[in-house]
Amino acid sequence: MTTMAIGRFALAALVALTASGASAQGRSFSAEGSDTVMGLGARHLAMGGTGTATANDPHAVFYNPALLAGVDEMIVSGTRQIDAELRPYAFIGATLPINLFSDSGLDLTLGVARYNRVHVRSTGAFKAAEFESTFLRLLLPGVSGTFDGDIDSKTLVNRFAVGVRHDAVPGLSIGANIDWIDCKTETCGVHSTSNGYETRSVHATALSFGVGASYEVTDRLTLAAAFSDIDTTLDVTTQITDNAGTRPGGFQAALPRKLNAEAAFQFNDRLLFAAGYQKFWGNYGANALNFETAHAGVEWARTDAQTWRAGFWAPLDITTSNGLNLAPPFPVAPTVGMGWRWGAMTADAALYAHPLMTMHKKGPAISAELSLSYRF
Repeated sequence: MTTMAIGRFALAALVALTASGASAQGRSFSAEGSDTVMGLGARHLAMGGTGTATANDPHAVFYNPALLAGVDEMIVSGTRQIDAELRPYAFIGATLPINLFSDSGLDLTLGVARYNRVHVRSTGAFKAAEFESTFLRLLLPGVSGTFDGDIDSKTLVNRFAVGVRHDAVPGLSIGANIDWIDCKTETCGVHSTSNGYETRSVHATALSFGVGASYEVTDRLTLAAAFSDIDTTLDVTTQITDNAGTRPGGFQAALPRKLNAEAAFQFNDRLLFAAGYQKFWGNYGANALNFETAHAGVEWARTDAQTWRAGFWAPLDITTSNGLNLAPPFPVAPTVGMGWRWGAMTADAALYAHPLMTMHKKGPAISAELSLSYRF
């Protein structure tokens, strides 16, 4: 249900990159989706999660709708976390330039995408002080720290976006997006306040809005920002069955807001630098959240057909009103990747430490992402 908070806690996860140990037997925990890492798309993950100022294909629908104005081709893109166990894909999107207004100096491009914001599945009992238990209580407000059972929770987003620019304002692009968010959660188990064995079904939906802007200060320097989940409220319905019978319920929950600000510098025809800042803040259930991170990356087009990438992600402030206050033992977490192009086909790959699974395994959980794009 209210799985949107997963991304807010996911920002904290890499702080345990150097921890050691093993999970207890009889328990399992898996998490996938755009909110469980630094974003999505292999090119952007390889550059530390940048993309607000650099996305040039359907992934711009996710990072910054304003960048769609610079996409003058119909492109279809798909992304998958290669080692995924829960979801067949991470992102599917397309762009469609509208040429009706070109003679008047207006560039307009539409974008559509469906992506997995989060899918998490757990089995067994985790102690109240363990990462998994803390995470699940953030994911599902009201779940006791003594919960013992199965949880399956997923959030899918359908996003529609538009980017525009006009010759009358050189260098400026603006964009907007509207999201239909669909969250579903099933739990089966017992906890300290349950009346016997409990099954719970939760369904939450929301209509969310976002805006973005990009400005080319010079031919080489671009500044960009994107603001999403603006005043978003989840409409939640529940059904609980236990020894007392079956009863429905419902409530509304606000979602925290998300801001990305980024700069990109094209050093020359083959070398691109990007760096930015991300902030999640606001109330979620009974908790106030404030997560801030920095990210940066470099892209070197070694040849017209091959590109190398590297970057880093760094947590700055990760706190909540329910006691989470983490200081990372390392300054940055590195990311790497490569890209290839054959005619109209582009392939990108990235390696990174998956934040949530790193926390679960108490050691680096290396993951990989693959993106494919075709330009018509």
